[in-house]
Amino acid sequence: MAPNVLDTNELNEIDTMLMEELPPEAALNGPPQNADHLLLRTLGTVREERHQAVRRRGRITAVTSTFVVAGVLAGGVWLGQGLGVGETADALLQGTSSTGAHLAVQVTDTESGLRLVATVDGMQDGEACWLVVHTKDGRTFTAGSWRAHDGEVTLAGSAMVRAWDVARVSVVDHDRRPLVTAS
Repeated sequence: MAPNVLDTNELNEIDTMLMEELPPEAALNGPPQNADHLLLRTLGTVREERHQAVRRRGRITAVTSTFVVAGVLAGGVWLGQGLGVGETADALLQGTSSTGAHLAVQVTDTESGLRLVATVDGMQDGEACWLVVHTKDGRTFTAGSWRAHDGEVTLAGSAMVRAWDVARVSVVDHDRRPLVTAS
């Protein structure tokens, strides 16, 4: 016998080993007899699972949307009720300078700080002006700025200070010299 030639017994052993490794479905000649029924049942299961997932997603979206709308409405009501709460007009400060400039400031204390409405008259045309709030302990806060013109100017400003802490309000020039002060 030649050294590279396998005998029939060896071939049968190799064939048996290969057959043991293959699943039983590989030995079938053609598809199983109930293949159409199995395919239809599988496709039906897939369709039903997909349909359930879509319905579940729809329910989750509806519930989430309901909560978002309810939250927005509740927040709007809360904010709407909060407007004006805690706002009190604490003082009207007035002052006149030696040059004839007039300053009147309505000071309103709000929950978030101080709101000012200042009416200024008699500033030199083209003058750069700053509205400055001075506190009782010496701190200063710039509440607004503008370029003056002939006639009366009304402007709004704000500062992070409470109304009871305001000592005076001034209009100052570019060099921070007071032009007119209201107290």
